[in-house]
Amino acid sequence: MTDKMNAIIKEGSTLSAKSVAVPHLRNVGDVLVQVILAGLCRTDLYAAEGKLKTPDSLILGHEFSGIVTQSYASDFYPGDRVCVNPLLSCGFCNHCQRGCHGACLEAEFIGIDRDGCFADYIVVPATSLYKLPDHMPFLDAAYAEPVAASLAVFKASISKNEKGVIFGANRFSQLMHRIMKLSGFDNVDLYDPVKDKGQLDDSSYDYVIETAINTELFSELVAKVRPGGKIILKSRQYEPLSFRMNEIIKKEPVLHVVNYGSFDDAMTLLASGKLDITNLVDGVYSLENYATVFANSKASESLKPFFAPFDQLASSNSAVGSKQCAEYLQSTSHYQPSLSTR
Repeated sequence: MTDKMNAIIKEGSTLSAKSVAVPHLRNVGDVLVQVILAGLCRTDLYAAEGKLKTPDSLILGHEFSGIVTQSYASDFYPGDRVCVNPLLSCGFCNHCQRGCHGACLEAEFIGIDRDGCFADYIVVPATSLYKLPDHMPFLDAAYAEPVAASLAVFKASISKNEKGVIFGANRFSQLMHRIMKLSGFDNVDLYDPVKDKGQLDDSSYDYVIETAINTELFSELVAKVRPGGKIILKSRQYEPLSFRMNEIIKKEPVLHVVNYGSFDDAMTLLASGKLDITNLVDGVYSLENYATVFANSKASESLKPFFAPFDQLASSNSAVGSKQCAEYLQSTSHYQPSLSTR
């Protein structure tokens, strides 16, 4: 294994793909993972644009699947196929002891507070890793974080008998809609606030869910929810929101702000094979094509692009098309390069 690797790194306001040092294991419980697939999401764009506070020098990315290459942990071994929960809580504080890991004051987020997965290798604590079932493709595993985020909606105590609507014209709204349908929520609409504007009746939903929010959209959420209904806030908006109390107080809605559902439940759902995410994938790209990938993702969030650092097909083309990508990634073994290096 060489001492250098490729990575997409943010340095100040500059983003580049460059050669950097391979990270080394230093602490008991740490694991070195060779990144096989890494998905790009809105949070990565915010970090790249400086809209989120990050270290001056940072490797981006937090959604990935890969193969363990070195381990200082007793329960992970070289060759293990894994994915990650990118929220690294301390596990010991009062919040963590109550299961509220997202509220941990010592928590770090991969790709925001510490180096991420847009690289050949990444070091992560074993406590954040999940071993993949033998039949689970790397693509499904790399989608575990968005699935866990979608499952958070069920924390709002919504009922299958209630009528709901998901605001958003993006891959995350599509993913959430599919997951809710699989869970028996058949009375849920999808609403594009731009294309479908004006097509929803006021006070017509028991609950409304946002997947991309601003002040104008919040007012529309208030308008569409019935009196006493639920407004579920899910997206990680970095900008402040404002609302008029004289508008919202008339409805007396219940506001639910949710973060993550269970990663165990996300893995179980993905392992079941019932959730098809292949047509939510844009393609597979090399790290060197980061500029085009980031620019296209900023323009449209309809499909998720993935980086494949070690894959020769992704390296020789700007992208593997979505149809070919779906076929290409369903294999659990196609992506198993040598555990040494390239």
